[in-house]
Amino acid sequence: MAASSSLDHLSNRMKLEWHSKLNTEMVPAKNFRRTSIIGTIGPEIRTGNTTDDKDIPIKEGHELNITTDEKYLDYKNITNVIAPGKLIYVDDGILSFQVLEVVDDKTLRVKCLNNGNISSRKGVNLPGTDVDLPALSEKDISDLKFGVKNGVDMIFASFIRRGSDIRHIRDVLGEEGKEIQIIAKIENQQGVNNFDEILEETDGVMVARGDLGIEIPAPKVFIAQKMMIAKCNIKGKPVICATQMLESMTYNPRPTRAEVSDVANAVLDGADCVMLSGETAKGSYPCEAVKMMSETCLLAEVAIPHFNVFDELRNLAPRPTDTVESIAMAAVSASLELNAGAIVVLTTRYVSLAPVELDVLANWLVKW
Repeated sequence: MAASSSLDHLSNRMKLEWHSKLNTEMVPAKNFRRTSIIGTIGPEIRTGNTTDDKDIPIKEGHELNITTDEKYLDYKNITNVIAPGKLIYVDDGILSFQVLEVVDDKTLRVKCLNNGNISSRKGVNLPGTDVDLPALSEKDISDLKFGVKNGVDMIFASFIRRGSDIRHIRDVLGEEGKEIQIIAKIENQQGVNNFDEILEETDGVMVARGDLGIEIPAPKVFIAQKMMIAKCNIKGKPVICATQMLESMTYNPRPTRAEVSDVANAVLDGADCVMLSGETAKGSYPCEAVKMMSETCLLAEVAIPHFNVFDELRNLAPRPTDTVESIAMAAVSASLELNAGAIVVLTTRYVSLAPVELDVLANWLVKW
């Protein structure tokens, strides 16, 4: 179990208070290994602030101009990257626009495709458009340096689009932060298209299905999820499945059957971790959501055909090139053949590469 925190709107003083609370309140918990994580904002686009923060109603079919003035939109180069016919989604797709015309270098003429409201500082997605924003904002760089100074364990890097984005983050972390793990959040078409080069550079991957489901057609998200999880399994890198897994538990004490199946299928796909977000960050039933997810994962793991999975991964993955990996592969193979009760491992930094049918008892002498 790990705790992830967003530093998007925190001052330096509030960041320090958060980190101190994490250390003092979570470490003593029984059987709980503290793993502190911070996230980057990445190449984010947002609407400006409305007057008095009031919602502005927009009617379907209404035509209007979108300008690059920061009062309206904070992406100044949008007119140079988007083309007529492309879509603009606001607030997770609640409001949709189609570009009719690039009027000039500061103005787009768009048509609203559905009724809705524009609110202050809502996220904007440009599906099918290559955004040329930098991988890290100035705020991200400040947060990364804070993470290095205060010993965070992982970075959730938002909207990673290419391998060079990961290298840029490593440059910012520097020598002092070289042990910090970077988890690449794949959230748009560019990230999916360049997944192989991202996988080479990153320590792990998060299939961030929220924005991904807006950036690519929703029916294709499950294909992208299965592709990314499979490639991570073959490469031996951890993969997290995230977003809207038990979404209804934000307000309800019990999930839908479809949500439980979604969690279970992520486990069957080969995910190493499933993640809650709004359910625990702002939900009414955070503890119940964690318990439900944990119970579902435990039952799903029983249904994994471990022998077949291990055999397939052994055939697809590169052959072991070092003694440790060769011994580990042989141990798992022998345990499956002998129906062993457990594999006991003493290790300073390793975790299980592939799903194993029996318990793996690992005494972590130091955090990997």
